[in-house]
Amino acid sequence: MIEIVLAHSDLARVRFAHSPIEELVASLRVLQDPGRQLMYGRWLAATRPRLDGVRLELLTALAPTGRYLPSFLFPPSTQPWGVLADELAQVAASPPALVRAELDEVREGQPLPAVLEPLYDDPPSQLPAVVQELARYWQAAIEPVWQQVRGLCTADVAYRMEQFANGGVAQVLGDLHPDLGFSDELLLVDKPHHCSHRFDLAGAGIVLAPCAFTWPSLIVGCCGVDQPVLIYPPRGVAQLWEDTVAEQPDPLSALVGRTRANLLAILALPSTTTQLAERLDLSPAAVSQHLKILKDAGLVTAHRRGRMVLYQRTPAATTLLAAVPSDQATG
Repeated sequence: MIEIVLAHSDLARVRFAHSPIEELVASLRVLQDPGRQLMYGRWLAATRPRLDGVRLELLTALAPTGRYLPSFLFPPSTQPWGVLADELAQVAASPPALVRAELDEVREGQPLPAVLEPLYDDPPSQLPAVVQELARYWQAAIEPVWQQVRGLCTADVAYRMEQFANGGVAQVLGDLHPDLGFSDELLLVDKPHHCSHRFDLAGAGIVLAPCAFTWPSLIVGCCGVDQPVLIYPPRGVAQLWEDTVAEQPDPLSALVGRTRANLLAILALPSTTTQLAERLDLSPAAVSQHLKILKDAGLVTAHRRGRMVLYQRTPAATTLLAAVPSDQATG
């Protein structure tokens, strides 16, 4: 059990962040864990054929499933929405002593995998090759789904902000993950195989980071860091891997138009105008016109998050999508 003391000054520094490299590293564990096939099967089926040429034996040795993850692969979040290039640069600049210490944790008293020995012996010369492989893997595995992943995590942060408005930080932390409990300024993390200690933040605060590829696990970064991070699965992660129907039944297309029917199908998850335009091969201006009509009809909502506007279908639209095929079947 990990006990994290959250004093008033720490609660004022609870913040959210989303990290590309956290998604990347977590997805490497998905590749190795048959227990996650049910959730990530479609992503795996689409991704595996694209991984030729990627040194998976190196990357999976760095991120073994069910074991310690080296902290140098999780550079501290300096902004709410991380940039992969910046994070990879931080990995490349990791101090050699830190790399060796973290690899010692990874091996857990066992011989180090042979593929990691060059990195252990000479981190400065080997880290650029590690970063190159991480970038190559990103292009093959994560970049094709990045817009959906980012949209899902943006929507999760928006939901947590609504929780905060309704019930404060206690409600946010109490509902974040089954392994977490919060009461009387004490955050309890049920990770018996991770570490066991009491950690006083002393005003450092804590980072809450949604990660689409970490389901069903909670990843905790608390040892040897200035600000602990809790990496948790966002709400609705199962919907991310469901097939979004590109073509809707003719009755719905006749009712609202084919493009608007397709938009309603896609908008189970929040998306921006740009993302929708790319999905449907339309101009952003054309998508905006369709969204305005759907919004005026009460079938789509729009929420601004910083500079981004996220659109999502309403419960009424979901009911309509379900009802039209049913009406068609029953005649």
